[in-house]
Order: sequence, then C-alpha cells, then structure tokens
Amino acid sequence: MRLREKGKNDNETVAMGWDEAQAALAAGTHEVAEGAAVEEGRQPGSIAQQAGQGDEASNDDLDDKTKVELEQLAKERGVDIGSAKTKADIIEALRAAR
Repeated sequence: MRLREKGKNDNETVAMGWDEAQAALAAGTHEVAEGAAVEEGRQPGSIAQQAGQGDEASNDDLDDKTKVELEQLAKERGVDIGSAKTKADIIEALRAAR
C-alpha cells in the first residue's frame, strides 16, 4: 500500500505492507497516496472510520470469515491469491477483484 506522511508538502510516497499501513493510518501519521479516493480529491480516514460510512468493504462480511473460508471463496471467484501471506492480503485481493 502506498502512503505519504501527513503534513508533508513533497508528496513523497512510501510503500508499506498491509498491516504496517493500517497501523500508520490508525495512528494518524500517514494518509493513502493511491486509489479512487485520492484521485477524486477525497482523503480517506482510517479503516475504522471507513467502516462506519456504510461502504461496500464494510458490508461484504469478509472480515468475519476464516482464512480457510477466504481461500475457498477466492478459488470459487477465480482470484489469484498466490502472493497473499495473511488473511488481510486475501481480503484485499478479493475486494480488489470486484
């Protein structure tokens, strides 16, 4: 995930793994530097803030599934999760494949 430090004017982006990026977003030290929200000029909040907005990600119940269930779902949908190392990686791949 590509992030940038809040308050920096140089717009230098930093690549982080999913867990590290979520921690930085939750701490409020970084903001998302890619994706539809940024392209539209909106600044997304943390995952907790986004979940309260009723967006599609919070309504798909993927977070409630086990890793094995997610792997099965990915197989059924034909989503490549070969590079996924964690449950969060699988969820991210499933959501991106919509």
